[in-house]
Amino acid sequence: MRPEPPAASNTAGPVTAAKGPVYPALRWRGIGALVVTLALVLGFALFVALMREGRTTLGGISAGWALTFAGTFAATAAWSLASVLLVAFAAQRRVDDVLPGHAPTHWPLLAPVTLAVMAFVSDAVNHRLLQTDDLRWLWAGPIGVWVAGQALWLPLSLDRVRLSPIRVTRDAIASLAGSRFARLTFGLVFAQFVALRLGLALLWRPIGLFERGSDVGAYEQRARLALQGLQPYLDYWVEYPPVFPWIASGLKLVSVPLGGDEAAFQLLFSLVMVAFEAGILWLIHAIAVRVWDEPRGLVTAAAYAALFYPIYIANRHFESIAVFFMLTGVYLVVRERRHTASLAIALGVLTKLFPAAALPALLAGQPWAARTRYLGLAAAAVIGALAPLAVIGREFFAASIQNMLMRPGWETVWALADGYFGFGWIHRYRQSPHTALEFNYTPDLPAAAWWGAAAVVAALYAVLALRRSRFTPAAAVWTTGLALVAFALYLRGWSPQFMVWLLPFTLLAFPGGRGFLIATGLSGLALLEYPAYFVLWSEHQWVLWIVVVARTLAILALGVVFARRLWHEGRSSAARPAAATSSADA
Repeated sequence: MRPEPPAASNTAGPVTAAKGPVYPALRWRGIGALVVTLALVLGFALFVALMREGRTTLGGISAGWALTFAGTFAATAAWSLASVLLVAFAAQRRVDDVLPGHAPTHWPLLAPVTLAVMAFVSDAVNHRLLQTDDLRWLWAGPIGVWVAGQALWLPLSLDRVRLSPIRVTRDAIASLAGSRFARLTFGLVFAQFVALRLGLALLWRPIGLFERGSDVGAYEQRARLALQGLQPYLDYWVEYPPVFPWIASGLKLVSVPLGGDEAAFQLLFSLVMVAFEAGILWLIHAIAVRVWDEPRGLVTAAAYAALFYPIYIANRHFESIAVFFMLTGVYLVVRERRHTASLAIALGVLTKLFPAAALPALLAGQPWAARTRYLGLAAAAVIGALAPLAVIGREFFAASIQNMLMRPGWETVWALADGYFGFGWIHRYRQSPHTALEFNYTPDLPAAAWWGAAAVVAALYAVLALRRSRFTPAAAVWTTGLALVAFALYLRGWSPQFMVWLLPFTLLAFPGGRGFLIATGLSGLALLEYPAYFVLWSEHQWVLWIVVVARTLAILALGVVFARRLWHEGRSSAARPAAATSSADA
C-alpha cells in the first residue's frame, strides 16, 4: 500500500519534508547484544592469553601476556564489528537489528571462558588445563563450533537466511515421514539409497576379479602420522588441498578406540562417504525439481541411486566430498542464496580444485558490486583456511602447492603425447619438502602449451561469468556443466574416479532413461581405464590411446550439449517477458 501524500499546508513559508521517527544509534536490544558479545570476546582473549602465557596476577602482567590478550581481543572484536557492519550495509538493515542475530554465534565461547575463570580460581584446574590434555575436548570442540558459526553466519545473514538446526532437522524428518513408501517417492528412493549404502559400508569388502586395493589404504598410511602428532601441511606435504587430509587425520584419531587398524579407518571413511553421497542425492533431486519439475526430479534421483560407479568410487576415493560442496554451491545459486553459495564453493576448492567450475554460475548476470562481494567472500574463506597453514608450516605448505602445480600429466592426451602410459605417481616419502618436486618422468611438451590451454579455460570462465542474460535455474546448471567440462579437458592428469564429477550434470541434462544410459556409458569408459587397462592390457599402449581418446571425445560431446542448452536457455529467457520470468522463478 502506498503512503498517502501529506496534506497541503495552509501556513506561509517554505515547505519542509515530513520526518519519520528518529531512533537512537543503538536501542536496548542492540546494546544488550553488544555487551554480551564484548563480554564473551574479553573472556576468550583471557583464555588465549592463559593458554599461551600462563596464569598471572593483575600486578604481574608481562608485556607478552598483555600483547596476547589485547591482540586476541582486538582481532575478535574487529571481526565481529566488521561482519555486523557489512551485513547491515549490504542488507540495508539497522545495526541493532543485526547485532542480536550475531551475538548467539559467540555462545560456544562460554566453554573456554568458563575454563579460564576456573583456572584463575583453582590450582588443580590450572594444572590440568595447561599441563595435560585432559580438558582439551572441553574447549577445542566449542572453539571449532564457534569458528564454523562465524563462517556460516556472515553469508547466511547476507542472504537473509536464519539457520535453525532444530527446524531444519524437523522439516527433513517431516518430509521423509510424509512420503508414501507404498509408491515411488523421493522419500522411498532416499531411504533405499541410505540403507543400501550403509549396508555396503558396514559389511562389504571388495573381492572382485579386478580388485587390487584402493586409495583408502594410502589415505590411512598418511593419516597414521596423526598418532605421532604430525599433521598435513604442517609436518608433511600432500598432493591435495587441505580439507580431506585433515578429515583423514581426524578419522584416524577417532578410529583408535575401534582398534586403530586399517579396517577401522575404512569403516569410518565409508560412513563419512555415505553421508556425503546421501547429500549428493538430495541435491540432485532438489536441483532437478527446480530446473525441470517434480516427476523428472524424482526420475533423476532414482537414476543416480541406481548407478554403480558412484558406489564403487565412494568406497575407494574421496571425490564425493568435493562433488557435494560443488552441488551445494549450484543449489544455493539456483535458490538465489549466492553469499552462502560462495562459502560452499570455497569449501569445495579447499577439498579439490574442480568445484571452482561453479564460480561462473555464481557471478553470471549479477551487478559488479555483488560479484565483488561474492568473490571477496569466497577468497576470504580460502585465504582464511590456508593462511594459518602457510604461516605455521611454511615449507610443507609451499611443497604441497608446488606438487599440485608442477606434477606431470597422466592418463590424458597431454601425457600420452609425452610418451607416458602409467598412472598418477606421487613420491611416498612426504616428511621432506624436497620430495614434492621429485617425479617419475620429465614432460617434453613445452610449458607454453599448458599455459595456453589455461588461458583458454580462463577466457571461457570469464565469458560465462560476465554473461548479462536473465538468471534461470537451468542456466546455472548448464553454465557449471560447461565450465566443469572445460576444466576436465584442461587437466594434465586424469584419474578414472574423476568421472563422478560429471555424472550428476549428465543426469540433470537428460532426466530419464537416456541420462541413465549416458551416465552408465561414461562409467563404463572409466572402468575400462581402471581397473581393466592397468590390470589386463597395460602392455598394450594402444589400448590406453583408444580409451583416453574415447573418454576425451565423450566429455567434449557433453560440453557441446551444455553449451547448446545454455545458448537456447539464454535465447528463451531473453524472449520471455520479464514479469513472467520473475513469477516463474519466485
